[in-house]
Amino acid sequence: MYGVVRFEDTELLPASSPEDYPKIIKSGIDEEGQHHLSPAITGPSGIATLLYRLGRPELLERLFDVEGTRDFDFSMHIESKYVQDSYVRRRGRRVEIGFMDEYGEEANHGVRYLIEDPIPPHKMGAWKPVSTSDLGSSWGGSEVWVRAQGEAVAKGIWYNRHWNGHSISVLRWSGMTEEQKESLDHWRSDFAEKSAERRKKQKAEDDKELEAFAGTEMPDVECGMQRYWKRQLRCRADCGVEKGKFNCSRCKRTRYCSIECQKEDWKYHKTYCGT
Repeated sequence: MYGVVRFEDTELLPASSPEDYPKIIKSGIDEEGQHHLSPAITGPSGIATLLYRLGRPELLERLFDVEGTRDFDFSMHIESKYVQDSYVRRRGRRVEIGFMDEYGEEANHGVRYLIEDPIPPHKMGAWKPVSTSDLGSSWGGSEVWVRAQGEAVAKGIWYNRHWNGHSISVLRWSGMTEEQKESLDHWRSDFAEKSAERRKKQKAEDDKELEAFAGTEMPDVECGMQRYWKRQLRCRADCGVEKGKFNCSRCKRTRYCSIECQKEDWKYHKTYCGT
């Protein structure tokens, strides 16, 4: 299955913006690879997606307010041996995004960008890739490599759903008022509590799902395969429908929920239809 990235269309971050402008990823990052016509996956879009899905519009507004907000810092804590915390730090027009290890060491790996002046009709400037670093290496790299590392950050945020992290360990910006700080502290506390409840509920659901395969030779594998095949039933146009009503009339495999969705996806699907 090939992935086609689709974006949310908002007033602040239009889906039609060029590649180097942050956008909010709606769907389409696929572990099996991306369609060659799919829009690029970029670091700025990864961090924008994380902040957007937290449901606090002022976080995105402050991150992008390079004229009125000098500094911005954010990090999401993930309690896991395998998934690192994510962070974004902006100083003026210079931005660094990436992951940090269990000791708080940043740039494991990290990517730096320079926010350029906005060009109408865009409300903000493009994020120009500058350099990257990994595991203590010096900052540098070709533009192609820096972009690739930015894509890796976005994929890490997406696959591990950092917006469902355990707690927001850092959230501050220059000029934050006491009233704003108090409101955000309350929200962060509430976020951590809901996160714990969500994980508890998810574990119960996972255990119940796995229990159905208790009599099989490899229950983990069987359960994983069932989840995979369920994903194949989703509308291929990524509209949110979990079970498409009909198959592509040509290949008989790809699912859609409507003729409209099939037409929208055909420019991508026709490349591999029947293969």
